[in-house]
Amino acid sequence: MASPEEIASASLALPKGGPKFELTGMSRGPWQADAAHGGAPAALLAREAESHCDDGKMRLLSMSSTFFGPVMLGEIEITSEVVKPGRRQKVIALKLSSGGRAAVEARAILIRVADVELPDTVEPIEPTMTPIGESANVKGGRWFPGDEIAFHRTANTVKVVEGGPESVNHTGAAWFHLDCQVVPGEVVTPAQRAAAAADFGNGLAHPVAFGEFLFVNCDLNLNLLREPEGEWIGVVSRTDVDRIGSGLTVTELHDKSGRFGSASQSLYVDRT
Repeated sequence: MASPEEIASASLALPKGGPKFELTGMSRGPWQADAAHGGAPAALLAREAESHCDDGKMRLLSMSSTFFGPVMLGEIEITSEVVKPGRRQKVIALKLSSGGRAAVEARAILIRVADVELPDTVEPIEPTMTPIGESANVKGGRWFPGDEIAFHRTANTVKVVEGGPESVNHTGAAWFHLDCQVVPGEVVTPAQRAAAAADFGNGLAHPVAFGEFLFVNCDLNLNLLREPEGEWIGVVSRTDVDRIGSGLTVTELHDKSGRFGSASQSLYVDRT
């Protein structure tokens, strides 16, 4: 297993010039050994969207990603285009290509950063998750089947509150800390941490069992009321599935100060 120092110096992707990157083993997902976990491309797409934030005058408000198929490890290309310019709101179209095909298309909304005085009737959002220090360290089970480097067991530290891969349940909750860099030499931004953690929802909360069923997400929709504080992202999820072969995961995103956003995933469900 990689040491903490090796993980901290590693990255999800290596720049290859221009819009091209190489996804490393730190991006590997649980469904295919040669394909990425959805959180890795989500973090990279958030990074690309943030390149249009006008030196901090804007921030990522939302990002909706559609997965056309697996994002394979190895060379990828990420491109973006401003489809709606503006100083208050900006809309960015993003595309991630893998293996010569479009693998993910996304639409991000950026919003201006402001300080708006609100009335006293607006209720503050208070912390509701079990504190990080009182949550259980994950060291085995389906998070760690073997020594192969992967996003969910190497790139992240996981502290489970409820649910997880072994628990067949509609609900689940955990804290996630992305331990590696997204790309070398860059500080991981709060929005990138939120995007990376948001895709874990259907792995925490699943009313059908791993190994017996597939419940792979076809999209990832991220909404950020504000940017998270600190480096830990709390994920509180519920998944429902239907006999027609689909499912829906709805996730609350938390930090130490309380809920800061939400995410959703539409699922392809079938027996293995």
